[in-house]
Amino acid sequence: MKGRIFGRLFTRSIKNIRAFLLINITIFLLVLSCDDPLPPDPPPVSEPDVLTQLQSLIGVEVTEITPQNGYERQFELLFSQPVDHNNPEGLQFKQRVYLSHINIDAPVVFMPSGYSANPITVSQVSEILSANQIYAEQRYMSTINENPSDWQHLTMEQTSADFHKIVLQLKSIYNNFWLSYGASKNGIAALFHRRYYPDDVEAVFTKVTPLSLGAEDPRYEKFLNAVGDEFARNKIKAYQRALLKNRTEILPLIKNYMINSNLNYTVTEDVILEFETCEFEFSFWQTTDRNVSQIPDSTATAEELFSYLADFGYIPYYSVDYVKFFEPIYYQAYTELGWYRLVNDHLKDLLVTFENPSWSYFAPKGVPLNFKPEVIPDLIDWLKTDGDNIIYIYAEEDPWTAGALENVGGTNALKIIQPNANHIIDLNTLDQKEHVFTTLFDWLGISPTQEKKIISNEININKSVSNRGISNQPITIFTLINWSLK
Repeated sequence: MKGRIFGRLFTRSIKNIRAFLLINITIFLLVLSCDDPLPPDPPPVSEPDVLTQLQSLIGVEVTEITPQNGYERQFELLFSQPVDHNNPEGLQFKQRVYLSHINIDAPVVFMPSGYSANPITVSQVSEILSANQIYAEQRYMSTINENPSDWQHLTMEQTSADFHKIVLQLKSIYNNFWLSYGASKNGIAALFHRRYYPDDVEAVFTKVTPLSLGAEDPRYEKFLNAVGDEFARNKIKAYQRALLKNRTEILPLIKNYMINSNLNYTVTEDVILEFETCEFEFSFWQTTDRNVSQIPDSTATAEELFSYLADFGYIPYYSVDYVKFFEPIYYQAYTELGWYRLVNDHLKDLLVTFENPSWSYFAPKGVPLNFKPEVIPDLIDWLKTDGDNIIYIYAEEDPWTAGALENVGGTNALKIIQPNANHIIDLNTLDQKEHVFTTLFDWLGISPTQEKKIISNEININKSVSNRGISNQPITIFTLINWSLK
């Protein structure tokens, strides 16, 4: 009896143990299954290569080129643009743009040019911000398009529409903040672009950018009569007179220079002599270190007088290629943007070829030059009322400062005039550099930590400055343009 009971109890216990083990094993397996890692996330979808994205843009030809100046990649882009944006289906032209790429998440410095464009130039602002740079040439300035027979569409409104189209397309790829930058005539392009399309960029940084109030604005002449000291101004005028007094000996020297220059000239040496003599005063203050002690005095020979003038490097400007290059610039100067008068009152008795030399002489032949006096005042009015987030840097001894924006009106814009500087001004030398960039960074939403890191760094620009001017080598138009726009 006891054995049966024990057997039954034993059998029941075995069953209970089995049930217990089954339950615990089940629980254990459930716990293990809960601890198993989740399936790995799918790999992130990589962004399309920037070249692929550029190639998807409509009406844009893309060529990847060898990168320069430390950029990851560089591209030459040709945008198809209408000659007249009011007739977008009409005649088209190709506009060259150079894109210097770091990455698509970096900020963008957009450089709307008033001249041509190249893949070599890097603006100081682009370097400061470690930004992608987009450098767009101005219409009618490209070697891929012949200068038009009809110039009526070379206006700041049309050029601004060109730049707007470029920005719209490239913003589909680059969506960080955009800043426009321009120096000299490039700065004029940046301001007009801002005026017509204020939402294209968050801010504008301009340097030595004049706003001339007339085809030959008299404010520049007034500036020349006051810049420097009386001794310097008188020495410059004496040198100009010495050039023309020695005309007979200097003309053959100019002719020989032309023959040996490997450039073609259609203007004659007497034209070059009179223009260069009248231009000398403006150019001296614009681009040299303003050291008049090196100007030849009244005892100098004709060879010494000419050598100093030739060292300025402007004689090649009168060659066929350079004159053609400048035709759009002169056309704009005498139709919308204004220029300066070649002051020659103290030279009247010595001028032979021209009674009153004017740069309009080199404008496109046979094209009407009807100056529109309302264009620049309209821009100025807009800048004073709506031109927020704009920096204007001017140089105290640069003649173009006579055409500076007088005041920023009711905007938050910042205007700085750097003492003892001229058109070739380096942002590193600004007395108020920290104030300028702190203001800019505030507009762009850059954090104080980033500000300190950026401002503490010097800007690296490859340059060679002699004690006379821009470079130890003769100045060329491309040297001057590249220097002025950095």
